[in-house]
Amino acid sequence: MRDPLLGAALRAAVDAAFETEQVPLLQRLVDLPSHTYARDDVEIAAAALDEAAVAVGLTCTKIPDPSGRFADHRVYADPSVGDGPSLALVGHIDTVFPRSLGFLSFRRDGDVARGPGVLDMKSGLTSVIFALRALRAVTPARASVPVRFIVVSDEEVGSPSSAAMYRELAPRLTGALVFESGREGDTIVTRRKGGGLFTISVRGRAAHAGNNHHKGVNAIHALALLVDRVERLTDYSRGVTLNVGLIEGGTAKNTVPASAKCQVDARFETVADAQRVADFLAALQREPFAGLADVPERLREVVVEVSGGITRPPMEASAASQRLRGVYEPYAAACGLQVGECPLQGGGSDANLLAADGVPCVDGLGPYGQHFHETEEWCSLDSLRRRTAALACFLAEEAGTCFR
Repeated sequence: MRDPLLGAALRAAVDAAFETEQVPLLQRLVDLPSHTYARDDVEIAAAALDEAAVAVGLTCTKIPDPSGRFADHRVYADPSVGDGPSLALVGHIDTVFPRSLGFLSFRRDGDVARGPGVLDMKSGLTSVIFALRALRAVTPARASVPVRFIVVSDEEVGSPSSAAMYRELAPRLTGALVFESGREGDTIVTRRKGGGLFTISVRGRAAHAGNNHHKGVNAIHALALLVDRVERLTDYSRGVTLNVGLIEGGTAKNTVPASAKCQVDARFETVADAQRVADFLAALQREPFAGLADVPERLREVVVEVSGGITRPPMEASAASQRLRGVYEPYAAACGLQVGECPLQGGGSDANLLAADGVPCVDGLGPYGQHFHETEEWCSLDSLRRRTAALACFLAEEAGTCFR
């Protein structure tokens, strides 16, 4: 830090509150189940975070999901921000664990904390709260920092509702720190693959397979030809994969199937390849058998519909995000964390959405742990303490910097 005494004081403040207050808040959040589609559960967990955010002096604005399917999203903000520019601190309150799984409670064994969402990403949420708390305790005169703490309720299913909120906020964000789970070696995420989900539906014509087979148009046969076309778009050298993971069709073995459909999971590393995949699938609807030889004439009668689209654009590394990483890393190092850039990440996060809207982003700033999305999920509490201190130190000197 430019002010070593300030850094020492902030680290001491984080340490002083860690066992007595931060870990108990983490336990409280983890003990409140918040599976994305359990709207009422998510709202209860978010209300607990509301209390903690207001206690450190943040305002709370709730952004309802227009469909009513998800709990309200939250934008907590320093009162000084108003409608002006700010740094974004980003997280989500929802988890992948339904109550029926029976994986419901916080457990601790020394440095290891276990429980649903303890790593992904309720620990990261406490990091933001207690970094701000340390800042306000140590430097009351400088405690007003231009930050928005954005917490959504639908990240685990691709942020279908909160994406619009991100687009609206993006022009007012000077950069974004995203508190998804930390990576081995404390490396920082600057790149993530993008993804899309598409459904290909085929309508043919039913007929009795014994008496009138020649009158039918077999939708499964047509779809099988299309599956081959889709899978051939996979190009490992470019990081493009298309996976037909679910398929269904027909009604009985002795009936020519009138309908069939499949779901396609698409992944890509660049915006250009994402567009290429989307354009290919759109063309599949218009000309399903283009370039294919020896397609039976009757199959050309099928009607093909392609629905869905790109759910998360790729997060490509940019000069601005690299600058943000370069500014953050010395604060992490001063708190005993390693530094460096993480290899390309396959899973998506809300950093994908913000980066696509032009906001410089770094991700993976939550604590280290393993097995997120599994019942063995755990996080390191020492890593959480260090990440909290690094954030407090960074905010003290850099929150007002524009990284665009």
